[in-house]
Amino acid sequence: MCAYPLLPPQPCSVDEAAARPAGWIVLDARDEVAFARGHLRGAGRMSTSEYALRRAELPPREAHVLVVHESEPDAREAAEALAALNYRAVRWLAAPLAALADGLTDTAPAALLWRPSEFLYRIVPHIAPQLSPGRALDLACGSSREGVHLALRGWQVDAWDHDDIALARANAFAARHGVTLGTRKVDLEAGPVPPGEGWDLVMVFRFLYRPLLPWIALAVRPGGSLVYETFRAGQEVFGHPRHPRFLLQRGELAAAFPGWSSEAAEDTAPAGGPYMARLWLRRPL
Repeated sequence: MCAYPLLPPQPCSVDEAAARPAGWIVLDARDEVAFARGHLRGAGRMSTSEYALRRAELPPREAHVLVVHESEPDAREAAEALAALNYRAVRWLAAPLAALADGLTDTAPAALLWRPSEFLYRIVPHIAPQLSPGRALDLACGSSREGVHLALRGWQVDAWDHDDIALARANAFAARHGVTLGTRKVDLEAGPVPPGEGWDLVMVFRFLYRPLLPWIALAVRPGGSLVYETFRAGQEVFGHPRHPRFLLQRGELAAAFPGWSSEAAEDTAPAGGPYMARLWLRRPL
């Protein structure tokens, strides 16, 4: 089997690729036409030229990725471009894709390469049964990976950000998956933030602006949920963000919502970072 690689990306033989671990993600870097003619079962697709515009649709940076193409040089080029985006577990097929026995046999739609926040992915099934599903607000959404994830599961999702380019990418991302988002340009730090309430779920990922917390408390409907995941103190040792205004202290977020029930809380501190705080709170009825 392919050993977990370090930078730079490493080649993977045909035999190793055929015996790859189940958790590896296969990224087919050919164009849409070539992919549609036949590909490896379970592969996702994105050509190197699409990496920048569709960054939110690439695999998580910690994922183990096998890059394949019609030729080894093309596969290696695509793997190196992925590694340049700070991917640390990338290998490329050191042979044409056709060298794999089943390399060109599947014609099913491309598998999803991307994943939402792992925390959100785990807890949404526990939120959704009570809502069937409901209305969600993705604050400081960026490309709104989490918003698209919920929209694919039937949620009505509003996505707010101050950046026109981010919102355009969020809309394009959603459209490629056959869903829509209620995108809106809102500067959450400059204000005033538009009035709003009654969302079943408000979610915030990798964004912290403490003066906004009272607004969030009112935006969640009674009985609704807040899912928050952002950097915590200790992250400054490993890289951005380093300023304390962007870093949560232990217990700080829960304290900002007194009387709310804590349904799930995690502090992560992996070797090399990032240090993250994750919290699911429920507003009392």
